[in-house]
Amino acid sequence: MACNLTFVLLSRIASRFVTSPISSPPVSVVDGLADRARERAGLDDFGGDSWRVGLQLLVDTCESAPGVNPGGREFVYGQLVDALWNRLRVVDYVKRHPEVSDQPVERPIVVLGLPRTGTSLASYLLDQDSLRRSLLTWEAEDSIPPSTIDTLRTDPRCLKKKAELDVLAAGLKAANIPMVHWDEADGPTECVFVQGQDFKSYLWEAFMPTADYADWLLGADMSSAYDYERTVLQVLQSRTPGQTWSLKMPSHAVHIETLLAAFPDARIVWAHRDPFKSTASFLRLNYLSRSVLGAEIDVDVIVPNVLRQLKEHVERPLAARRRIGDDRFFDLHYAELVRDPIAVMRSLYDWAGDDLTESTEQAMLDFLDAHPQDRFGVAPYSLDESGVTRADLEPIFDEYLSVFDVELEGDAR
Repeated sequence: MACNLTFVLLSRIASRFVTSPISSPPVSVVDGLADRARERAGLDDFGGDSWRVGLQLLVDTCESAPGVNPGGREFVYGQLVDALWNRLRVVDYVKRHPEVSDQPVERPIVVLGLPRTGTSLASYLLDQDSLRRSLLTWEAEDSIPPSTIDTLRTDPRCLKKKAELDVLAAGLKAANIPMVHWDEADGPTECVFVQGQDFKSYLWEAFMPTADYADWLLGADMSSAYDYERTVLQVLQSRTPGQTWSLKMPSHAVHIETLLAAFPDARIVWAHRDPFKSTASFLRLNYLSRSVLGAEIDVDVIVPNVLRQLKEHVERPLAARRRIGDDRFFDLHYAELVRDPIAVMRSLYDWAGDDLTESTEQAMLDFLDAHPQDRFGVAPYSLDESGVTRADLEPIFDEYLSVFDVELEGDAR
């Protein structure tokens, strides 16, 4: 899972209040969801059917997993419809503006790695550079029409999202739910929300109480998801020219070869952290997100599923790195980023061949001052009671730790 916790927690709250489906399911639930999106958008062209297999697997799980409650199911179905709705509008926009397909997405910086390794902090710091372009939270889910460079953070859709998140924050506080992670409406978010519109994304896997979709995703041909993402980036950049994309998604690591095929000049930032500590944090989020549907959570299913994902998060980029060489990668270490983030950014810019100006560095410092790491409180976590032990993880991370000098944090048992 590489998931925006805002979305996870919102769904957890919402599922408490939705007690029945909005409409009776048709003979084919997938077709019914597609029809809801078509009716809402007033459009009917999804740009092919690459989305259908993944969506069918998700629906099959939601319909068959033991204990799924109607409210949780309908909330997830609402999110699936939202994704289809945006896809319809993206496809339609490109049909009406075919010139956007000719625009290259050049030399993007792509941050990847194990989950919970500082990728969000890195992406927010990169976003302080006016010459960079991040995928913003609000526009990932409501991409049409693309915003102009002057209205990225004042667009009515952005302001609406901000207001929704203010309500969410109040709801989280009232429900005493810890805010482990927070994405601002006008801040950078993960590519999962775009690839989720092709239904090949760990965004959706995060809610599934079984491993069926996860196992399929590990072996799926991700070409259509990356093709669709490139299309969305072309649309979004069409009205914000002159900027270089800065993208972030830990699970790009799992599909790194498809990433490199879609963006052959991508500059890869590989985030590293004590894998025992990051696993402890990741498992905590897994149990939280998978509770949304109300289904029975079987630790004997979830833990092996998560470990398979984490294994591929390190093995696949290691293999890609052996193939294309070290020069294409910048190693961003979480411990160093937390201790001296500006020094790490200077090194990253030197490696990328970009100019870190005084104004950008000051903007990064201002961001850090306004967003201290513990501003939402401290939520301690360890492997205790996670369903996995350090001994279970050591074989998975042995090669990774032998290649990289990762500073161990020492309290994940």
